[in-house]
Amino acid sequence: MEIFWYGDASLIMREGDAAIAFDPFFGVQTGCFTGKNPTFIPKNDFSDVTDVFVTHGHFDHIYHLPTLCNATQFQIHCTATPRKTLIKRGVPAKRLLPASPGKTDYIRPFGVTAFKGRHCMFDLPIFFKTVFCRRFFRNPGHLLRLIGLHMRFRENGEILFYEILCGGKRIQVMGSLGLDKNTDYPTGADILILPFQGRSDLEKYALEIVKRLKPKAVFLDHYDDAFPPITSDIDTKNFEKILSAREHIPCRAMKKGSVIYVETKTPLR
Repeated sequence: MEIFWYGDASLIMREGDAAIAFDPFFGVQTGCFTGKNPTFIPKNDFSDVTDVFVTHGHFDHIYHLPTLCNATQFQIHCTATPRKTLIKRGVPAKRLLPASPGKTDYIRPFGVTAFKGRHCMFDLPIFFKTVFCRRFFRNPGHLLRLIGLHMRFRENGEILFYEILCGGKRIQVMGSLGLDKNTDYPTGADILILPFQGRSDLEKYALEIVKRLKPKAVFLDHYDDAFPPITSDIDTKNFEKILSAREHIPCRAMKKGSVIYVETKTPLR
């Protein structure tokens, strides 16, 4: 199996001729709304994708789906709130399939099971760190547009956590850094793809999640500056060392443009 990361929480998984995707989004950098710095949307990369799974309805998880839908034929699996948002933005209702905790979809050779998740709980220190920085006021038009997007793209508490079974391997995908307290998640997955952004105590917060899920390996995403000034580039090196040295769990940040290879009978390479 091959896993591609496109930034933020956007992933494609391929096994043979089959391809599925999660939360397609390609950033909204400063100037993109005026056309001075347009967002590049890799439509051709999604031409073989048959199914897209949405973790929740925030704009940085579904904003580019209408554009991709115009160029592809994939089905979109999502909960009620992002479904309403996507229909308002022109996505045909027949392309939208229901997703909910406990539901498993089989797209051979993938089996994708949804669990109830939880959005990252932002704390006050990260709020003040974000608000009281120079670049927060440097592009007020861009900032206002991001705030408007956040208001229109609601998640309404509908957060999904996905586990993908393929070729004897279990891959867990989180769209936000949070777990539901009352959900019994499967532990010991071969790979946990962990979003690494949104807290001032990020390392401690993420470590608690890893200890709960007990994966064999961790790959970090969502640590990039996908929509400044709300996001920033996060240094992942110390957390990688903590997991590797203290918890004995291999951990590394995913890289845009590179591929993670997952083989049935051999270690990750």
